[in-house]
Amino acid sequence: MTLIASPAQPASKSNLIGLLWTFRERLAAKPHQVDTDFERLLSEPDYRNGLFDRARAMEDPGIQNLAHRLARTEMPESLLEEARQQGLLPKAFQPVLARPWRRLLLALLALALIATGVYSQWERLLETLTGTVVVATDIDTDTRWRADRTYRLDSDIFVHNDAILSIAPGTVIKGRPGSSLVIARGSQLVAEGTRSAPIVFTSAKPVGQRERGDWGGVVLLGDDRTNEAFARVEGVDVRDIRGHFGGQERNGSCGSLRYVRIEYAGYEAFVDNELNGLTVAGCGPQTTLEYLQIHKALDDGIEFFGGSANARHLLITGARDDSLDWDLGWNGKVQFLIAQQHPNVGDRAFEGDNSPERDNARPRSEPQISNITLVGTAPDHTAMVLRSGTAGQFSRILLSGYGTNPIDLRDPLTESLVRQEALRFTHLAIDGESAATSPWRPETGDRDNDAGFAEPDYFNPISQVIPGLLGNQASNPVAPDFRPRQPTGSSTDWPDNDPFWDRTATYAGAVNPAATTPWYLGWTDFSEH
Repeated sequence: MTLIASPAQPASKSNLIGLLWTFRERLAAKPHQVDTDFERLLSEPDYRNGLFDRARAMEDPGIQNLAHRLARTEMPESLLEEARQQGLLPKAFQPVLARPWRRLLLALLALALIATGVYSQWERLLETLTGTVVVATDIDTDTRWRADRTYRLDSDIFVHNDAILSIAPGTVIKGRPGSSLVIARGSQLVAEGTRSAPIVFTSAKPVGQRERGDWGGVVLLGDDRTNEAFARVEGVDVRDIRGHFGGQERNGSCGSLRYVRIEYAGYEAFVDNELNGLTVAGCGPQTTLEYLQIHKALDDGIEFFGGSANARHLLITGARDDSLDWDLGWNGKVQFLIAQQHPNVGDRAFEGDNSPERDNARPRSEPQISNITLVGTAPDHTAMVLRSGTAGQFSRILLSGYGTNPIDLRDPLTESLVRQEALRFTHLAIDGESAATSPWRPETGDRDNDAGFAEPDYFNPISQVIPGLLGNQASNPVAPDFRPRQPTGSSTDWPDNDPFWDRTATYAGAVNPAATTPWYLGWTDFSEH
């Protein structure tokens, strides 16, 4: 989820129609049951804007945020014809008696309504018949989601009021357009899967039709330090305190995520602002992030905004923008990270900043990241862009599939941090064509944006080019193998003495070259759709 506007593609008409349908359903579910004409919502801007204004005056923060988002989203005057031509109208508009199972469902619904004498029994009936639990309201008390149910997010769902949402191993959570799961400050998400039963956050669309940006993603907001006062995530009404993060807590936790997949996320909140697969904002060092796969996010795979959350065993595949991004003073540790960039999408594997407004803001971004495998698949991919005053320590790095100058340091302050050893690299192994060929070239013209800092002079002494280090299978988007095929050398230079580090991993890269079963197998999924 971005804090600062960045260039983005306009929201797709398919997602806009889905988001308007979600808005219509939320209004219909309220006690006063606002009668909404969906065709007019699609085709009449004045009718549409009038409903947005009415919804923003309601007491329900979820409807307020959804209406706020829609009102700020640029839309065509009419979406009705596109919906008809492309078959994008919701199923509720299709003939309900066209198939036998629809007749049965309608009969069961009628019986349920007659038996109870209550009109709004649809969600209970849906859970009984299909095992699907519709999540359309915020969570303000401790709640547990079970693996024998599928949970469908219908809008931005906030976990707040110090509530803890616990999710059992093997549970599947599906997000509809315009939905996300936001853990507000003081609350926690405890989602602890296992290798054989991971927890999966994915698109509500059928397998084979899923795409980046089908839903929003997971957002963790904590009260650890950042270098920006009153920081908040975009896409949430500025008046809603639940969208704010940061504070002075030094030992806090946003919860625990282990063996979790987050797929096809990153819905465009409004034009020029997209959510990430996983956003970790102001989360403290007691947060657990281990064995996570972020697959095919519309924006960044994972983005850290301040805080000091640590992570192990991260796999980020096919992000449309950056795989790992950080900003606003993040000071966490990461060990064992793989980022695979897909052809025709993706920008940088790492993009690191201190502050977009104040390069010297404190606390300074200064992550410590060890055992890194970064795989590019296109000439315009870059392994790392570090700028705006970020510091950090990066060690045991394996790069494959990048061209010249795979690591780009920018801005005079960033260059000075290298000289002070506040920004430092050790043990860099590069998959190249020849051990005698260096990927580092002097920068000239507009590319010389680091006060004349000479990357070849710095990186050549710590780089080892190893032909055939990973092989083509590492760039395979559906069946990758990230195990090195050649020795990567050894380094015992660790960032600090923290017991966080697995000191047996002296090799370059995120995967032990001798591993018969790499840590990323058995719980991940690389499906195209």
